[in-house]
Amino acid sequence: MVEESSTTHAYGALPFYQVHFVVKGNGKMFEELLLARTRKRVRGMVRKSVEDVWWEGGKIAERLNSDTRLKQLLLTVLKDGDDIFVDPVENAVRIYSRFKMESGVVTSLSREVIEVYNIISGHVKSMMREFE
Repeated sequence: MVEESSTTHAYGALPFYQVHFVVKGNGKMFEELLLARTRKRVRGMVRKSVEDVWWEGGKIAERLNSDTRLKQLLLTVLKDGDDIFVDPVENAVRIYSRFKMESGVVTSLSREVIEVYNIISGHVKSMMREFE
């Protein structure tokens, strides 16, 4: 005999969000060139510090790795956050990080984070213009 539980479970919208910065354009045309993600070397378990940050992926990774201002910002931004991804889709290029709890979304959008996404999107736009 199976007994039903008296507690109800809320299946539906969960309090996790993902912020996307979108650059419009033919992303599929540049798929191999614009696919990239950050990698980082972290020291410490409790008091984590990011020692190094670099990009892996297509041709855009080389350009992002050579931007010293972006690297300085990423060393501070990625201390609390996850990796950043550049992902071409049908008619755009998405720039995003992993899902965050509802309370963490607002705090994760600091001035430095927005500047990082703006720098990345600038490099994406220039590459799209260059290879069209």
